Amino acid sequence: MDPFSLLVINLNALGFFGFLLPWIFVFVVVYGLLTKAKFFENPKIIGVLSLVVAFFVIGFGGPWLANFFVNLFGYAAVIIAGILVIILFVTMSGGNISKLFDNKAVAILLAAVGLVIFFVAVGGSAVVVSDAVIGIVFVIILMAVAVYFITGSAK
Repeated sequence: MDPFSLLVINLNALGFFGFLLPWIFVFVVVYGLLTKAKFFENPKIIGVLSLVVAFFVIGFGGPWLANFFVNLFGYAAVIIAGILVIILFVTMSGGNISKLFDNKAVAILLAAVGLVIFFVAVGGSAVVVSDAVIGIVFVIILMAVAVYFITGSAK
């Protein structure tokens, strides 16, 4: 077995993905939100409150929360890689990326992709879609966007 697979297996056995990473994530998000909102003046109080909230959330969510984060960030990484490929296609075809995000359709598309990532990470209790179907739909969307940008927009 290669060393990286062994490392991931050992970290998983130690609870790194099931407890530590979700706990750190919740702690940092709560700490950042309380600091940004200036809820308390004393940063020590914000730190202790964030610590307590992080333990409560992990105690409540447990393995389900860890599985959600693993799925969410896994699918998000694939989508971000796809977006990077789209950006490469746009720049290779002479397009301007800064003007691309001025379009409201792009913002709506990105919001829709975010919702799809969220629902796939949750598990889609109402609709069961296999990973192969998700991959095929994603590739078709990537191809359509690439063709659209390579052929140019109709302005």
